Amino acid sequence: MVIVATSDQHLGYRRAEKKAFLEFLDELALRTDVTDFVILGDFVDMWRRDVSGMFLENRDIVEKLLGLRTKMDVHLVAGNHDFHLLQLKNHEYPFQFLKNLSLDRDGKKYRFFHGHEWDDLQKPVFMESLCRVMSDSVGEDLTTIWDILEGGKGFLARYRLPSGFGRGKTIETLKALRQGPETRLKETLEEIETKVRRVPKKDEVLVFGHTHRPFVNKKENVVNTGSWVSARYIHNTFVELSPERISLKVFKGEEISERV
Repeated sequence: MVIVATSDQHLGYRRAEKKAFLEFLDELALRTDVTDFVILGDFVDMWRRDVSGMFLENRDIVEKLLGLRTKMDVHLVAGNHDFHLLQLKNHEYPFQFLKNLSLDRDGKKYRFFHGHEWDDLQKPVFMESLCRVMSDSVGEDLTTIWDILEGGKGFLARYRLPSGFGRGKTIETLKALRQGPETRLKETLEEIETKVRRVPKKDEVLVFGHTHRPFVNKKENVVNTGSWVSARYIHNTFVELSPERISLKVFKGEEISERV
C-alpha cells in the first residue's frame, strides 16, 4: 500500500498549475493502492489573494478532495503561505489543517513537514500577518501589512519579534519574503537542506516541501515534494512512499532518481 504526498500548489497564484492538479486528483481517485494522501502546505496562497475569492474559484478542487476521503485518508498540513489555516479550529469545516504529521505504516514511520521550519526568515508573526492582507495587490502595499502588525487587537503581543526588528527591518524582511523561493532561497537553500537531512531518525522517512526544489535522498531518507508552480523548470511533482521504496515523480512525466 502507498502513501502519496505533494505540496506547494499555491492555488490563487497566477502561476499555479491548477488544471494539471485537477487531472492529478482525478487519476488519484482511480487508484486502489493508496491509503493516505498528504498535502504538505501552501495548498492555497493567502499571501497573494483574497481568501474568499480564492476558495470560491477553487471549489472544484475542494470537492474532489472531499470525494477522495471516501477512498483514502486525506491529510492537510499548513505552510507559510496558508499559515492562518491553523487558526481555523473547533468549527464544522470539512478539513482540519495540521502543523505537521506522523504516520506509521507497515513498520515504517513517516514524518511530514512543510519545511518553513528550517527557513530562518519564516517567523509566525510574518507568516500570519501576510495571510491577513486579504487583497489582490500581490503584496506590494507593505504599509497595510505593517498596520496589521501594529494593530489587530494586540497582534504583535501574541508573537515576539526577533530582537533588532523595527519598522525598517520588518519592511525589508517582508519584501524578501514576497520573493519566490527560486530567488529568495538562492543563498540559503543548501543550508536549509543540510538542516533537514540531520532530522530523520533511524527507520524514519522525512518528507517536506517549501523550497520548490524536488529531490530524493534515499541514503538519508529525505525527500522534497517540489511544487505545482510553473516558475520552477521542474514542477507538478509528487512522492510515493511504501515500505519497499521512495519514489519522486513528475505528473505525466518520469520518475526523478536524483537531485534536480
